Amino acid sequence: MTGNAWAAAVFATVAVLGLSASARAAGGTIEINQAVVTASGGFPYKITAAGSYRLSGNLTPPTSTNAINVTAANVTVDLNGFSIAGPGSSNDTVIGIDAAGIADVTVENGTVTGFGLGAQVGFFGIVRNLHADMNGNGIHAANNTLVEGCTANNATSTPTTGFGIYCAAACTISGNTTNGDPFAGIQCTGNFCNITGNTAIANGAFGIECLGSGCLISGNTIANSGIGIFASDNTSGYGGNILNNSMNVSGGTSIGNNLCGGSAC
Repeated sequence: MTGNAWAAAVFATVAVLGLSASARAAGGTIEINQAVVTASGGFPYKITAAGSYRLSGNLTPPTSTNAINVTAANVTVDLNGFSIAGPGSSNDTVIGIDAAGIADVTVENGTVTGFGLGAQVGFFGIVRNLHADMNGNGIHAANNTLVEGCTANNATSTPTTGFGIYCAAACTISGNTTNGDPFAGIQCTGNFCNITGNTAIANGAFGIECLGSGCLISGNTIANSGIGIFASDNTSGYGGNILNNSMNVSGGTSIGNNLCGGSAC
């Protein structure tokens, strides 16, 4: 091998090792950025093994393409303060972070905007400190998921489908803000959701819904053009809420200390 050829081979090896090192931070965390995604074959970036993944830069996938697909359980995706920005879509098949059907996935700490659906996780997930703004729908969670400290605003889907936060059942939905969503700010379609300490303002048909049984809806601030709290039956209780809606409550059982337009209710 000539000197020039040997130098070129060494340079190529160092470049590959450098890319590998840049994609793996200290402690085994895998770093994701636009260059890493391009080097791995483009969008969607595929997470196929359990572990910790962290953005080290913003992601901008092309039209009609998911940003990140998660197909392994026990994964944490930390946006690390960065954003994942799609081209704008109301089609739920185009997703910012897609972990549908995958258990024990955490998504946290950044912004997802411009997708048909901002982020979705499977059973026993965590969605925390996520800013899901201007997606067709905001955050979709399967059973037994914690959704905490998120904003899910300005959904761009239709007045009959656009939601901020959706949970199938038995979720804890706490300390979130859902403003300007055309259908519902927060929707639990199953049983035993704990919906506490949220703000739901200027949403369309519903502020907070429980379509199953046995939900607790407490300590929320709810002011919308439609129904503030909707509960499908009297096994769901509501208490300590501040309400100012066209209809403050439909269904459920009061457990006290609610304020409706300035009067106890």
